[in-house]
Amino acid sequence: MEKNEDVGLFYWKSRIKKMLLLMKLICFWILVGLMQVHATAYGQAESVAFEKKSLTIDQVFSTITTQLKYDIFYSDDEIDVAKVVRLPNLTVNVEDVLRLVLGEHFTYQFVGKTIVIAPKTEIPQNQKGLQLRGFVSDTKKRPMPGVTVKLVGTSIGTATNMDGWFQLPDIPANAGTLEFSFVGYKSQKVDFTANTRDTLRIVMEEDVTEVDEVVVTGMFTRKANSFTGAAQSFSREEIRRVGNTNVLQSIKNLDPSFRIAESLANGSNPNQQYEITMRGQSGFPDLKGEYSSNPNNPLFIVDGFEQSLTYVMDMDMNRVASVTLLKDAAAKAIYGSKAANGVVVIETLQPEKGKLRVSYTGTMNVQLPDLTSYDLCNAAEKLEVEFNAGKYTYFRDNGSSIWGNPVEQYSWDQVYNGLMKEVIAGVNTDWKSIPLRNGIGQKHTIYLEGGDDFFRYGLDVSYNNVVGVMKGSNRNTFSGGVTLSYRYNNIMLKNSFSVTYNKGENSPYGSFSEYTSMNPYYRCWDDDGNVIKILGERLGTYQNTNVYNPVWNATINTKDFSEYTQFVNNFYVEWTPARGFKFTGRVSLNKSDTGSEIFHPASHTDFIGWEEDEEKIYRRGSYIYGDGKSFAVSADVLANYSVQLGERHMIFANVGWSLNNSTSESVTFKAEGFSNDKLDNLAFARQYYKDGRPSASESTTRDIGFVGAANYSYDNRYLFDASFRLSGSSQFGSDNRWGTFWSLGLGWNLHQEKFFHSLTDSGILSQLKLRGSLGYTGSQNFNSYQSIATYSYYTSSAYNGNIGAVLAGMPNSRLKWQRKYDRNLGVDFGVFNGRLQGRFDYYSTVTDDLLTDVTIPSSTGFTSYKENLGKVENIGYEISLKYRVWQEQSKDAFLNIFVAASHNKNTIKQISNFLQTYNDTQTSSVSNKPITRYEEGQSMSAIWAVKSMGIDPACGDELFITSEGTRTYEWDSDNLQICGDTEPTLQGNLGFNFDYKGISLNVTARYQFGGQVYNQTLVDKVENANLENNVDRRIFSDRWVKKGDVSLYKNIKNEETTQATSRFVEDDDQFVISSLNLSYELTRIEAIKRIGMERLRLSFDMTDFGRMQSVKIERGTSYPFARTFSFSLQVMF
Repeated sequence: MEKNEDVGLFYWKSRIKKMLLLMKLICFWILVGLMQVHATAYGQAESVAFEKKSLTIDQVFSTITTQLKYDIFYSDDEIDVAKVVRLPNLTVNVEDVLRLVLGEHFTYQFVGKTIVIAPKTEIPQNQKGLQLRGFVSDTKKRPMPGVTVKLVGTSIGTATNMDGWFQLPDIPANAGTLEFSFVGYKSQKVDFTANTRDTLRIVMEEDVTEVDEVVVTGMFTRKANSFTGAAQSFSREEIRRVGNTNVLQSIKNLDPSFRIAESLANGSNPNQQYEITMRGQSGFPDLKGEYSSNPNNPLFIVDGFEQSLTYVMDMDMNRVASVTLLKDAAAKAIYGSKAANGVVVIETLQPEKGKLRVSYTGTMNVQLPDLTSYDLCNAAEKLEVEFNAGKYTYFRDNGSSIWGNPVEQYSWDQVYNGLMKEVIAGVNTDWKSIPLRNGIGQKHTIYLEGGDDFFRYGLDVSYNNVVGVMKGSNRNTFSGGVTLSYRYNNIMLKNSFSVTYNKGENSPYGSFSEYTSMNPYYRCWDDDGNVIKILGERLGTYQNTNVYNPVWNATINTKDFSEYTQFVNNFYVEWTPARGFKFTGRVSLNKSDTGSEIFHPASHTDFIGWEEDEEKIYRRGSYIYGDGKSFAVSADVLANYSVQLGERHMIFANVGWSLNNSTSESVTFKAEGFSNDKLDNLAFARQYYKDGRPSASESTTRDIGFVGAANYSYDNRYLFDASFRLSGSSQFGSDNRWGTFWSLGLGWNLHQEKFFHSLTDSGILSQLKLRGSLGYTGSQNFNSYQSIATYSYYTSSAYNGNIGAVLAGMPNSRLKWQRKYDRNLGVDFGVFNGRLQGRFDYYSTVTDDLLTDVTIPSSTGFTSYKENLGKVENIGYEISLKYRVWQEQSKDAFLNIFVAASHNKNTIKQISNFLQTYNDTQTSSVSNKPITRYEEGQSMSAIWAVKSMGIDPACGDELFITSEGTRTYEWDSDNLQICGDTEPTLQGNLGFNFDYKGISLNVTARYQFGGQVYNQTLVDKVENANLENNVDRRIFSDRWVKKGDVSLYKNIKNEETTQATSRFVEDDDQFVISSLNLSYELTRIEAIKRIGMERLRLSFDMTDFGRMQSVKIERGTSYPFARTFSFSLQVMF
């Protein structure tokens, strides 16, 4: 179906809140939804004035649309709109015009302000056939007018009326197939026979692939076929198919350029905030606290307003309608000063008209600890390792003589024999399982909606209980919201209010690493089941030390939690004074209150030994209390204009103004001296931390912006985009308060060219679009007062009764915006009637004027100040393909496969002298880990180590290669070289979607290869293993023992620290089955329909349940990783 329209795209912006489908479909459906429940004959008596009598059918339809404000739907496969007709007069009744234009082979129907044209039923004379009658609705039981109904193989057909009914009298056949079609919905075929007597009831389902037809930028909505930017959109169904943890994890499984860094330390900790990058790192890591958040995080826009990463992590993904990633300058430059790292635009579901509808989604989540990366010794093995390493031998050979003390040797033998006795008795404590559990959480969402053409309402309430795999760790989120909208003539008002409360608790068992390091020959509990506090002694040359049980801390009263309460109110007003013009205004209020508490009583193992110190004994026990609040006000006004000039020119333009004000403050108290576990209140503290005092911070930022954007499309072939933003901010120096950001984009729809018509008409080519863009965006996510002079008062001295102040921070009036220069070339294509669809993007970005420290002489009173010095380049490409292998519409069946890949190369172009000093400091430090260095011409993710030839079989020492290429046994930091890079050469996603009669199976996997990792497990638990702790089983193999041994690791008795060496740099190739979703739509069952349910769906999800990795390294050292299994029920009535 096709709609003739003589208006600009932006005319329809406010009407696509519900879904991201083909723009023509949405315009039609919104109009139908606003009509009365019956058709009127108002317009049918109207007349149309034409400028001339000879016109094409397309010109006739355009004139009707322009003058009478009708929308006309028809199929361009059936009507030749280029055909010229001659009118009898210049002013003609609209029905007379339609009869003249359509002739005898078509019928027309007025459905409110829409005219639906369909082929006329042709019945052979003197032949009586079947009588068919039916009703067509969408999945929410709303009648669908204008659906085309055709008898397959004939020209017989009709269209549904406004109430969704159709009738086909006297069909000249005893059996056949009816085809139902409507733009943006899946076509359906229904068989009938001579025995068909019942009313046919057809339910049309949305075609989720249509979401790519529009791009939502958060400020306006644009047709994808006229958009030149690099933007990727995902529908609600696509997001749901790849996971139900949260919306960010689903995006990671859909687009490989959107990366959530995997933390080998924090694993699946539910209270760990994500570190996200889009198209690589564009800023240096936060070395000295310049930034208020991760300098590489993208900007998040929810329903047009900026939100924090925490807000998006905790939002209910059942309320998400769509997500759009804005990647290049043409797509994101409208957000100019904050868009350097990319923009994530999230649209939530909006209330729909109709009677009260209630939907409920309930989910049970089961998290199972994933310990497959651990291979620790059991009790007998660990004791054998210690004995072989000489731990229990007091007599030592220092090369010239043997020294020792027989009495001490006897005591060490006693310790060894005691441990051996425990091993023989069967003691083999699995310490790593003690703090773990199978976490069973739950999530519930209830949504109520309804209303009419004028007033609509929506109410949502949700509870999300995430139970971590470490005992006592969880994250609970309660949220609720109300959305009200009112439309009167050409004015629409909408207000959304939401409140969220979140509390995250950390495990009282402490860090998981404490348990993986515990020796299995120790007992955790005594014979009565009580936790043993002191497990044994660590042997020392001069003094033994006690071994304490980490489980002890879980048996006492402790606190470790953080919480926040957030109130968000968004108000929106829209005024459409004339066709093509629209004015919008928005105001957002965002208030947050945060708090955190950490309490450790005197009996906590943090204070072991303090009781022996006369001064420290009263200071045992600590309390850290934090409190904060923030308030932000945002407002913007936009004016939009769209117009179609003639048949080929489409212009879209908007201008706007925005204002933001944000304030925040926080305070932290650190107290000590809590003599009793039950005294867990600050009031019982003895004092502040020794030599400490309360600390606090305050921040106020203001910015203002002016934005303009324009789009021009010629004949839907040649496309042009331009945007400009002028922003001012209080964060920058007085000489550079204002920043300018702009973008230009060009596009060419090659499939619209005449020389491709033979391919498009045959279905070989459905889309071929070239696009390119360039422009500047900015970043300002750093602390507020970097550019101005700050002072602090003396707190311990005075002069002549006055208290003096001292300069605490140097000013820099030149401090300015970080700017990112984006260039992008892309192609979108579709072939074989759209069965194969794909896109390719090549990009190059340079981030300049990075905020960093500049070293200055200490004689100035400071060692550094803030300056714009630093440049980083990212070059890469992205490719995605989707292929429809099979589809059978009559059975609601299809099979799609997809694959996506991305590559990014990061290069440092310029660094400051502070970073050079930082490099020197890192180089001089002694560590068994690779150091972090920032060198011009190299990657920020490079692994720096000394190249090694391995262990010399002759002596068992490591043989290194110097920077000059010579060999040496001495490790020297001057020989540090790049031995690998953690950034993969290629990474991506692949999977398939399968649907059959309501059963849906979706599988997604992630892969990466070409990157490296420094295997710290081999260093810490094999080669440099601390024998006081448990170790990896690989400690038994490949150790040098005697001359001639070819081995990977040094002798176990060699206690020299192994510093960064290429021996432990390994290829990190991964393949992870990241999500599996299996669901069944029970609404297809007649019994379910009869009880009044609009939807009943059961689903099962699995997350990160399969992993293949080329390197064996411990994952989740501080908090384990987990495999998640979910069971969900979705009901709507």
